[in-house]
Amino acid sequence: MLASRNLTSRPAAVQRPCIASIRPARIAPVVARRPLVCQAAAEVVDADIAAPKGGVAHLRFKRGSVFKVRRVLDVMRGRSFEDAIIMMEYMPYRACEEILRALKSAAANAKNNNGAQKSQLVVAECFADQGPILKRFRCRAQGRGFKIAKPTFHLTIRLEERA
Repeated sequence: MLASRNLTSRPAAVQRPCIASIRPARIAPVVARRPLVCQAAAEVVDADIAAPKGGVAHLRFKRGSVFKVRRVLDVMRGRSFEDAIIMMEYMPYRACEEILRALKSAAANAKNNNGAQKSQLVVAECFADQGPILKRFRCRAQGRGFKIAKPTFHLTIRLEERA
């Protein structure tokens, strides 16, 4: 029965039409532009929208407990950049080293990208989020294995110029 049918080729009348001929081409919607009444008014609106000068630094997938990092960040939040640098250099916690790196990076980003002055910067926002946990096993007595969790964290620090 299959031999009687020729499945390899179809007559021209039976072939399916191309999909492109069925669907119309996508047409982008036309955006209506408002007429510009006054050039000075447009410049004032643009000046109001300007974002405050500042910088952001992200530090991701660093080893350490997020709770130990948050303990240090809570002390630093809202302080000036110089005060935060001094605090991080003299606090006795290992998390301060990573926070100090991110703090200096955020200040450099604010200076180079937005033209902010380092003496005017304030820690506007700083937070640490939980990263992935590396799971390992430690051999114990009588063929048992104990689970070891090696936590990581993601750190974000945002500096802004004080008004």
